[in-house]
Amino acid sequence: MAFTGIDDIDWASMVHAYGDASDVPRLLRGLASADPEERDIALDGMYGAVHHQGDVYDSTVACLPFLFDLVADASVADRGSLVGLLCSIAGEEEPDPEEIGGLFEDEEEDAHWVGNFLTASATIRGRAGFFLDLLADPDPGLREVLPEAVVQLHDDPARVLAALRGRMAVEQADVVVRSLVRAIGMLGTRHAQLLGAEAGACLREVLSSGGAADPELRLTVLAQLARCAPELLPEDCVDIATEVMRIAYEAKRERGSAAGEAAASDQRPRTNTMLSHLRDLEAAHRASIDADLADDLLEDLHDALGDSTEQRFELLHEQLYSPDWGQRMAAVQMSGQLLTGWRAPNDLTVALLARQLVEHEERLSRAALRELGVVHPIARFMADVLEAALVEWEDEWEPEDWETSLFGGAINVLALQGDERVVPYLAAVLESGGPIPEDLSRWVGAIGPAAARLAPVLQHRLASLGPNDARSDSSRLVAALGRLRAADSLPLIVRILRDNHGAQTQWPALRALVRYGPAAAEVAPYLRDLVSDGYPTTSHRLKAADALRAVTGETGLVLPVLREALAADQQYDRNLALRIAGSLGPQATELAPRLHELMTDEGSMEATIALWKVRAEAAEVLPTFLAQWTAKPGTRPATATCLVEMGAEALPALPLIREELAATRRHNNTGSRGIMRDACADDEALLRRCRRIAAALAPEGTG
Repeated sequence: MAFTGIDDIDWASMVHAYGDASDVPRLLRGLASADPEERDIALDGMYGAVHHQGDVYDSTVACLPFLFDLVADASVADRGSLVGLLCSIAGEEEPDPEEIGGLFEDEEEDAHWVGNFLTASATIRGRAGFFLDLLADPDPGLREVLPEAVVQLHDDPARVLAALRGRMAVEQADVVVRSLVRAIGMLGTRHAQLLGAEAGACLREVLSSGGAADPELRLTVLAQLARCAPELLPEDCVDIATEVMRIAYEAKRERGSAAGEAAASDQRPRTNTMLSHLRDLEAAHRASIDADLADDLLEDLHDALGDSTEQRFELLHEQLYSPDWGQRMAAVQMSGQLLTGWRAPNDLTVALLARQLVEHEERLSRAALRELGVVHPIARFMADVLEAALVEWEDEWEPEDWETSLFGGAINVLALQGDERVVPYLAAVLESGGPIPEDLSRWVGAIGPAAARLAPVLQHRLASLGPNDARSDSSRLVAALGRLRAADSLPLIVRILRDNHGAQTQWPALRALVRYGPAAAEVAPYLRDLVSDGYPTTSHRLKAADALRAVTGETGLVLPVLREALAADQQYDRNLALRIAGSLGPQATELAPRLHELMTDEGSMEATIALWKVRAEAAEVLPTFLAQWTAKPGTRPATATCLVEMGAEALPALPLIREELAATRRHNNTGSRGIMRDACADDEALLRRCRRIAAALAPEGTG
């Protein structure tokens, strides 16, 4: 590679992320090296400096002719990685000056910055035909990356599709054929009206021909069909995927450890580069879950199927039944994504998830417990299995790391389910002196009255805390004791309130007093002092006011603090004030005009809910509830609570309620993957409320 003219460029007058660009010629020459280590270092330098975090500099633009020359030179290795670099510089879409600009105050400097992006993108896209001409290059590594590159860069999608179809007819390398299929699917998805049908027909043809003998190709085709032409998916889609899983499992058994050792010996040399680090991370991850390409393709198929839950759950069940623990591991992780994003048709998925606990594979059990914790509201029927697991793992934990043990994971799930059988086990770990769990208060609240047996150990742990112990321990213990409301715990909580002045410890103590209510009347004078002038910040005074309201029922000192917070711009304080105002009900009537203003001017759902609780006028708030039901899905659980309270006046909401009950997606699933993690409980509560509303409002005989 001659690099003609590279030394004629004044690189020192240009810049990249770390200063002048005088080192760029060395990086470019390194990309052409015969030494893979040197190529890695050079490519890492290009991404790290010349194209740092996606930025484009004048030196980046100056590199483009040489990068194209490198791609065109058949003697250069790793040309596919250079195509990837060019695609990254061009951007997934043509750059928008409005989004890029504004970084510099000087207009000329800012225009120069934006110009680099525009010039680079236009230059690379203007040579997209160059990539199209290379589709038949002898280098399979280059051919693998080109199909998706031309889809991204070329401005004539019909021409690209024709070229890709032509290449499909002659391509022999499996990895390249899969790349061609992905690119055809991308074209059909991006240009659905123009090319969707043609791309779908092409993919279906691949699936039905002998060219789909490669199992991984079949999964790739299914995923792309699901995206661009779901109507063309074969009826036996799940059967095809299951067969691929079986083939992948058998191939893995045949390869054995010897093949793994051979593959390891073929790895590129490790270098002190981000690229090498990422390769190591990927290899370690695959090894940790015994994954192969088929597992990744199954995940891709799940994502592509989207709302086709009948097929997705059927496929997931087959994965969870697999004799290959690596495939089951991938399925366990997918279970959490699917169950927290979509509503399961039955209990089988959860049962199969819990079944992994008896497989005697620690990594699999850990993963299953993690997902069971996330979906705990729909997993209560598996409590017997969890208790049996606790018995089996009872002797396999140590105080210092009990939370991360299998025993601790089972405690977490059973406690979240509110099963009182967990209490003696939880008492044991707390008595051991181990860490105080972050979710302790949540667990105690879920367990309910049966958790009262924990009060003595919680009191002992709190009383024994020294000045150097973590404040988080104190706050977690206070919060849990507040849930229990034991009379002999109150002096400890009051001591914490008086002796500690940081938010981390005082706020849980104040919240605990709210739970105690009138039983904590002895602390009322101190609370009055805190509300009046004891706290410098509005947040502190609001929390003290909430406690005073709960303990005494008085509002004289509370309402002025709420008025102040509702008039300010601090969103946290305002939302806290709205919650407290709602808890006051009609006692906060004087705040109603401000609540109405926040509802109408800002569309605040928090204000709307508070206004309903304060004035209980359905006609005033119902239009906002209905409008925000669609606009702000996350507010639906709280809104549904208000609709339950409205009774017959909520009738205009019935169509939305029925639509919610018929939906396969959970209310807060706005993306294709549905990784909502901690919102499953909210959605299950929403469904319960919607069923109550529908039952109360449905005309006789309509259900």
